[in-house]
Amino acid sequence: MVAVDAQPEAIERLRAHPDARSRSEALETVLARFEDARWPFADLVNSSFSLPFCPPSAFEATWERILQSLRPGGRFCGQFFGVNDEWAPAEDMTFLSRPEVDGLLDSLEVERLVEVEEDGRTAVGTPKHWHLFHVVARRP
Repeated sequence: MVAVDAQPEAIERLRAHPDARSRSEALETVLARFEDARWPFADLVNSSFSLPFCPPSAFEATWERILQSLRPGGRFCGQFFGVNDEWAPAEDMTFLSRPEVDGLLDSLEVERLVEVEEDGRTAVGTPKHWHLFHVVARRP
């Protein structure tokens, strides 16, 4: 199992979790931005709320690396931010339209694709308008 995060605190918190400590020999942590990280072939690539933070210039290559790393039958799960997201003016993040999301998933069997647009809060409690695509898709 490989966990990738660019924030040292996130890696420290993961390693301190009781489940991670009991399985530490099976957990490899990588301190890196998702688009810079390398990982082995996988049955599951979970990119919870990480891909939107990939700069547009690196997004396509990162997505291709995700697809290439999935074993047959392997799954991708994660979120994409939509074009109506409050943060969409940020030029260093990636925001996608529904047709763009559908295009990314063309080579996968989509098991779940839910588009959400709502007002809510960030992880630190700041109010925010969200436009999200929650995805679970399987490589045939």
